[in-house]
Order: sequence, then C-alpha cells, then structure tokens
Amino acid sequence: MKDYNEMSPYLKRVCAQVRARAIHPELRRELGSHLVDLADDRESQGWEREEAVQWAMQQMGDPEAVGKSLNRIHRPRINWGLLAGALLFAGSGIIGMFSLSASSYMGTRMNPALPQFGERHLVYVCIAVILMLVLSLVDYRKLRSLSWPLYILTLAGMLAVQFSGNMVNGVNRWLVLPLHFAINVMGWSPYLLIIALAGIWVCSGIQKTGGKLPINGWQAIPLIGVPCLLYWRGHVLPEMVLFAGVSLILFAWLSGKWIRAVLLAAIVTTAGFLAAWNTDYYHARISAALNPIMFAEGAGYIQIKLSEAVASAGWWGHGFGAANEQLPYLYSDMLFPYLIYSFGWVAGLFLAGLILWFVIRTIQAWFSVRDTYGKSLIAGIALILAFQLVYGVLKLSGHVLIIGLPLPFISYGGSHLLIEYGALGLLLGVYRRKDLIPGSSASLSMKF
Repeated sequence: MKDYNEMSPYLKRVCAQVRARAIHPELRRELGSHLVDLADDRESQGWEREEAVQWAMQQMGDPEAVGKSLNRIHRPRINWGLLAGALLFAGSGIIGMFSLSASSYMGTRMNPALPQFGERHLVYVCIAVILMLVLSLVDYRKLRSLSWPLYILTLAGMLAVQFSGNMVNGVNRWLVLPLHFAINVMGWSPYLLIIALAGIWVCSGIQKTGGKLPINGWQAIPLIGVPCLLYWRGHVLPEMVLFAGVSLILFAWLSGKWIRAVLLAAIVTTAGFLAAWNTDYYHARISAALNPIMFAEGAGYIQIKLSEAVASAGWWGHGFGAANEQLPYLYSDMLFPYLIYSFGWVAGLFLAGLILWFVIRTIQAWFSVRDTYGKSLIAGIALILAFQLVYGVLKLSGHVLIIGLPLPFISYGGSHLLIEYGALGLLLGVYRRKDLIPGSSASLSMKF
C-alpha cells in the first residue's frame, strides 16, 4: 500500500496524457506492476524500499513523456486499407452503372427509369458511404445489450415479409414502409442476425473456459434453425445458405466445437443437396452448372453467355457504354461479367485483386483486435461479405450455380448498399477502438 501511495502521483501524471480514459485502470495496473518489479529487483541489491521505488520511477522516465508515448499507442485507428478498398469498389460500381446507362441495354426499354440508374446509383453510394463513416464512429460495445431485441426484431421482419404480398420473381423479400421506402428484409437479415448472434453467444459465455466460450450447442441449434426455416418457407435460399454457413463458423470458433459444427454442416449440406437434386428445377440448374453445353437451350444458357461475354472482352473490352443484351440483370447479378465485357480482362484482374486485398485486410483486422465481442463482429461481417465477393469471382468460371446473389458494394440498389456499407462501417468501428478499450492494450515494451 505504501508503494502505491508513492507511485500514485506518478501514475496519475502518466494517465493524464492518455485520452482513452477507459484504459486508465489497466495502464495503472500494468505500469504499477513494472515499477514494483523494478523496485523489488533494486531492493534485493540492498537498497532501502523507499529509495528503490524512487529509483524505479526515475528509470521509467518522465511521466508526461511516458504518457504522451502511450497516448500515441492508445488512440483511434483508421483501417485505411479497408476504407480505400470500399471506395474503390464504390467507384467501380459507379463506372459500371454509368456505362450501362449509356448503353442500349434492353432493360431500359422495359423500365423507363433505368436510363437514370447511373445517377441514382451515385446518390445511393454517397448515402451508403456516409452511413459507413457514421457507424465507424459508434461505440460497437453498445450493440451487445441490444443483441436479443435485434434478433427478435429481425425474425419479426422476416415473418412480416412472408405475409406482405410484395412478391418479386416469386419471392417475398421486401417490406414497404410509409413514404414508399422499401427494405429488402431478407437481404438485410443475414447481417442483422449474425450481429445479434455474436452478442448473444459472447454474453452467454462471458466467462472463458480453457480459452473458449462455454456456449451450449443445443441452445445454438434453434437460434440458427428458426431463421433457416423462415428462409426456406420464403424460398430465399441464397441468404439461407449464407446465414447458415457463417453462423456455424462463428459458433464453432466461439465454442471450440469444430467437430460438432462440421458434422452438422455436413448433414445439412447433404440433406439440402439431395432435396435439390430430387427437385426438377434445381436438378436442371445444378446439372447445367456442371455441364452448360449439354443444357445450352435451357438452364445452361446463362452460363454459356456469361463465358462468351468474358472470353470476347479481350484485354481492354468493348468500351464504355457497350451493350450486351444476352445477359440478364447486368446491374446486379451480372455486373462483374459486364464490367469485364466493357473494360476487359484488365478490369477483371483489378477487381479480383481488389477482392483479394479486401479479404486479406479483414483477416488482418480480425487478428489485431483482442476484444472477443469485437472479433466476433469482424468475423461475422467479414465472412458474409467475403463469401459473396468470392462467389462473384467463381461465377466467372461459368460452372457455378447462379443463385441471385449480387456483388457487394458494386451492384445497383439502395437497400442492399446501405446494409453492406453499414456493416463495413461497424467493422471499421471495431478496428478503430482496438486500442481504446480495456484488455486491448499490448504489453509495454519499454527497456529500462
């Protein structure tokens, strides 16, 4: 206690220079421990205790200088790599939309509003980027207490969509709010559910056991199963596969029960594949993906036209405003192939490299964060985005099932851009606070 009374003014002066007040107690403990170790070592050499403590503080250095050094370490961090990647994605999508607006794409004859979707997409992107920046400033830890309400509210929205009557292409996805504002609830749901599950599972096992959270696997099954049933009932299979895969990986990592998760995934995948194989529609789609030429006049038509579009592009493509009326949904599902068709293989390599860069940066961000809840959010959000981005690249092969999953950050639309950039903003917010919260500080590496 006497040591602490003598060290307290020194520690107070150090912490006064550190703006992140949340880590002051941890800094006091860590610095105090270093001072005590130094004093103990000096006392063992025959010094008086009081003299040893004073010597230890002198060796530590000027408190203001030490505090300023620690303040440089414990300050908000901006992941410039991810931010630059997001802006490059946004720019690529804007160029693609204006190119489509300038083309004679047949969709413009079916919808008079589509010639302006370059300008509209630009507005959507600006709003989405602003949302991303705002959410990057929000303290993500406040979301943890809202995990259960977010999970229940998302399920309620998915259920409401089933009875909304707003069917598009035979699927109920949208919920129309007052002022004609429509939300793609099914498209938003994987992000919202994963964010909710991250908080629920971390809170349920906040005390660590053997380095892993003691999550009850049986309790996790309904949390994953109920949304999957709603997806299945609404015939929203892409989001169901996305949510199920990411939630199982998140559960396996948090609980350490990888074998159980792998077995469950294998059972569900096998059952799903057998069900699809025994359904005429999906059987034809899967067969066409495996051998498009055999089904060239039917289910394999899109794969063949996609391959032809990519092959005909050459290194520099057909130019800005090039039209390709043989591929459907150029503004969403087929935007990546269209960008290659218009701007060549160079554009395809650029986007593929950008996707690889984005995935690597999210992995690095995950490793740099020490807070379990923050790591869970990064893992869930990054996996959802990465799976969709990688799928967009694999689709270029012409041997991948076309499931109606637009490329994140690039494809046309307001609703899905908001959730994608918003989720990325939350990820950036976790990274921003990695050195500002208790338990996130690295050990002091000072030499005495």
